[in-house]
Amino acid sequence: MTSRGWQNEVWSEPDPHVLENVRFLAGYRRAWLFDPDLVAALRAVDLDGMSLGDAFRLRPECPRPLAKSAVLYLLWSGHVTTALDRPLSTGHVLRRAA
Repeated sequence: MTSRGWQNEVWSEPDPHVLENVRFLAGYRRAWLFDPDLVAALRAVDLDGMSLGDAFRLRPECPRPLAKSAVLYLLWSGHVTTALDRPLSTGHVLRRAA
Protein backbone atom coordinates (compact mmCIF):
# COMPACT_ATOMS: atom_id res chain seq x y z
CA MET A 1 0.00 0.00 0.00
CA THR A 2 2.78 2.44 0.82
CA SER A 3 4.26 1.93 -2.64
CA ARG A 4 1.07 3.45 -4.04
CA GLY A 5 1.11 6.35 -1.58
CA TRP A 6 -1.73 4.94 0.49
CA GLN A 7 -1.83 5.05 4.25
CA ASN A 8 -4.04 3.38 6.77
CA GLU A 9 -4.91 4.01 10.37
CA VAL A 10 -6.36 1.61 12.89
CA TRP A 11 -9.06 3.04 15.11
CA SER A 12 -10.41 0.88 17.86
CA GLU A 13 -12.33 3.13 20.24
CA PRO A 14 -12.93 6.86 20.55
CA ASP A 15 -11.45 8.86 23.38
CA PRO A 16 -13.79 8.25 26.35
CA HIS A 17 -14.10 11.97 27.16
CA VAL A 18 -14.99 12.84 23.57
CA LEU A 19 -17.58 10.07 23.47
CA GLU A 20 -19.09 11.15 26.80
CA ASN A 21 -19.26 14.80 25.67
CA VAL A 22 -20.82 13.97 22.31
CA ARG A 23 -23.44 11.80 24.00
CA PHE A 24 -24.20 14.62 26.44
CA LEU A 25 -24.43 17.28 23.72
CA ALA A 26 -26.67 15.05 21.61
CA GLY A 27 -29.39 15.84 24.14
CA TYR A 28 -29.42 19.36 22.72
CA ARG A 29 -29.80 18.41 19.06
CA ARG A 30 -33.50 19.15 18.59
CA ALA A 31 -33.72 22.77 17.44
CA TRP A 32 -37.49 22.95 17.89
CA LEU A 33 -37.08 22.63 21.68
CA PHE A 34 -35.31 25.98 22.03
CA ASP A 35 -36.71 29.50 22.00
CA PRO A 36 -35.79 30.80 18.52
CA ASP A 37 -35.47 34.39 19.82
CA LEU A 38 -33.04 33.31 22.53
CA VAL A 39 -31.00 31.24 20.08
CA ALA A 40 -30.90 34.16 17.61
CA ALA A 41 -29.80 36.56 20.37
CA LEU A 42 -26.99 34.21 21.38
CA ARG A 43 -25.95 33.71 17.76
CA ALA A 44 -25.65 37.49 17.40
CA VAL A 45 -23.05 37.65 20.20
CA ASP A 46 -19.39 37.01 19.42
CA LEU A 47 -18.82 33.95 21.59
CA ASP A 48 -15.26 33.40 20.33
CA GLY A 49 -12.91 33.22 23.31
CA MET A 50 -15.71 33.29 25.88
CA SER A 51 -15.90 30.61 28.53
CA LEU A 52 -18.88 28.33 28.56
CA GLY A 53 -19.82 29.66 32.00
CA ASP A 54 -19.79 33.27 30.77
CA ALA A 55 -21.92 32.29 27.78
CA PHE A 56 -24.45 30.72 30.15
CA ARG A 57 -24.79 34.10 31.91
CA LEU A 58 -25.15 36.26 28.78
CA ARG A 59 -28.91 36.60 29.13
CA PRO A 60 -29.53 37.31 32.84
CA GLU A 61 -33.22 38.02 32.20
CA CYS A 62 -33.63 34.48 30.94
CA PRO A 63 -33.89 31.54 33.37
CA ARG A 64 -30.42 30.00 33.57
CA PRO A 65 -31.50 26.49 32.52
CA LEU A 66 -32.98 27.91 29.30
CA ALA A 67 -29.90 30.01 28.55
CA LYS A 68 -27.60 27.08 29.31
CA SER A 69 -29.52 24.71 27.06
CA ALA A 70 -29.54 27.26 24.21
CA VAL A 71 -25.74 27.67 24.45
CA LEU A 72 -25.29 23.89 24.48
CA TYR A 73 -27.56 23.68 21.42
CA LEU A 74 -25.24 26.16 19.64
CA LEU A 75 -22.32 23.94 20.58
CA TRP A 76 -24.06 20.81 19.29
CA SER A 77 -25.16 22.51 16.06
CA GLY A 78 -21.63 23.67 15.27
CA HIS A 79 -22.17 27.42 15.67
CA VAL A 80 -19.28 27.31 18.15
CA THR A 81 -16.77 24.64 19.10
CA THR A 82 -14.69 23.72 22.11
CA ALA A 83 -12.26 21.01 23.12
CA LEU A 84 -14.10 17.80 23.88
CA ASP A 85 -11.11 15.78 25.06
CA ARG A 86 -11.88 16.42 28.74
CA PRO A 87 -15.17 16.59 30.64
CA LEU A 88 -17.16 19.70 29.75
CA SER A 89 -17.04 22.44 32.37
CA THR A 90 -17.87 26.11 32.65
CA GLY A 91 -14.18 26.83 32.06
CA HIS A 92 -14.17 25.48 28.50
CA VAL A 93 -13.40 28.21 25.98
CA LEU A 94 -15.70 28.59 23.00
CA ARG A 95 -14.30 29.15 19.53
CA ARG A 96 -15.96 30.40 16.39
CA ALA A 97 -16.67 27.51 14.05
CA ALA A 98 -14.58 27.48 10.90
